[in-house]
Amino acid sequence: MQQKSTQAESIQSALVGAFYSRFAVSDGFDFYFDNFVLSSREILSGDEGAINSKFVEGYAPARFTANPECIAKSAVVAACLGAEVSAVEVLPDSSLLLTFNNNVEIRLPTDTPIVDWHWAITEAGGDPHLGCLAACFAPGDIQGSMPNNSFKPNPLRGSA
Repeated sequence: MQQKSTQAESIQSALVGAFYSRFAVSDGFDFYFDNFVLSSREILSGDEGAINSKFVEGYAPARFTANPECIAKSAVVAACLGAEVSAVEVLPDSSLLLTFNNNVEIRLPTDTPIVDWHWAITEAGGDPHLGCLAACFAPGDIQGSMPNNSFKPNPLRGSA
């Protein structure tokens, strides 16, 4: 339990007060913070229903996209672009609940079917199986460890 608590604290320390300046949507969601990328296979927000009813249902082309659910999710993510993370909660199933200073909540769940990882924090994005700072590969199981609140480049590894 101590290790899980320490992991949660280090994840909170890295995210609280930080903001992402870029995001990407594909078969998952990538949030580009200054010195790391937070990726998730899925995101959930209570705001999706309102966006769907006001925009997706009222904008005919949205009904013909391959993934109409990505429209509302993308709008929620765009609404938080540049907004600081004000709180992070690591839930018992290892889902992450991010609260932003604009009062938007985004949950990175761990119940997404047929995936080999749920969310990950990596230095540059990409497959967390090839390296990560922290990741959830299965509900309730966080692996890796975050640096001690300093993401300084390592000259031995090279830096961009």
